[in-house]
Amino acid sequence: MIALCDGMGQGESVRMPSRIAPVGTAVLIAWAALTPALAYTASGDRLFPATMVLPQLGPGDELYANYNTLPLNGGGGAPTRTGSLTTTYMKSITDRFALSIEEGWTRLDAGPAGRQYGWQNLDGELKFQAYNNLDHEFQINLGLDRETGGTGAVRVGASPSGATTPRVYFGKGLGDLDIGFLRPLAVTGLAGVQIADSAPRPDVAVAGLVVEYSIPYLESKVASLDLPDWARRLTPMTEVSFSAPAGTSFGARATALIAPGISYAGDGWELGIEALLPMTRATGRGIGVTAQFHLSLDYLFADSVLGRPLVPRR
Repeated sequence: MIALCDGMGQGESVRMPSRIAPVGTAVLIAWAALTPALAYTASGDRLFPATMVLPQLGPGDELYANYNTLPLNGGGGAPTRTGSLTTTYMKSITDRFALSIEEGWTRLDAGPAGRQYGWQNLDGELKFQAYNNLDHEFQINLGLDRETGGTGAVRVGASPSGATTPRVYFGKGLGDLDIGFLRPLAVTGLAGVQIADSAPRPDVAVAGLVVEYSIPYLESKVASLDLPDWARRLTPMTEVSFSAPAGTSFGARATALIAPGISYAGDGWELGIEALLPMTRATGRGIGVTAQFHLSLDYLFADSVLGRPLVPRR
């Protein structure tokens, strides 16, 4: 979702050469068709909330919009700030397999150089739930992300070269452990390698981690504290994303971003906000913010094609 975090969200994403993408797609489709279906929105009693910097943990039927703004390093010392609005739609094909499409619009304020506007490259991802242990609130998901080069505006950072990113996602809730008020804690994350179609775009290793504490889980599974209704819907979380060139850098540098914030969950929707704290010069030079509105279509439209897999469970 942050354009400067290549492969981590809704800007540039990690990719592999186009000859590899069809092979990976075929493997994911075959695996999804041959394995039994399991719930994808939760793992046991654990419902993982929507993230704002990193891609979503698992497949599903979702629609969400994210806005972020962050000061960057301007050329020649000139102040530069970027702001992006990104929309993502994810559609389930089976209970465990989904396709997402994403597009973003970016504004780049370059101080004396003026202001630039434009689209980012069109991005899509196949996502498959490979493992879900309900008793231990643990799941592993596989993703294959493809960014189509040349579909966005170079003036706002879209690359003319495409890229493909294989990713591994994980999520683990601590509700199965006898640790009292720490049981609402959960950790999710991902790792992947963005493989560019051609130079001078570099290959990039990416990783991310989220630590979250679910107040809804606390109230329903640990202890009833008689909190007001608005407080019972909150999940404080902190996201961390990393990227670093893998191989020839072509001038690219490592980035690191910490994003502490909070999510508020309604019936079938979530609203979240996080601060963006760059940890390297290549990431940015000031504090930014990101906000997201997320709709769970499988909850809101459970009886329609919008909320059901295209291929029903047999």
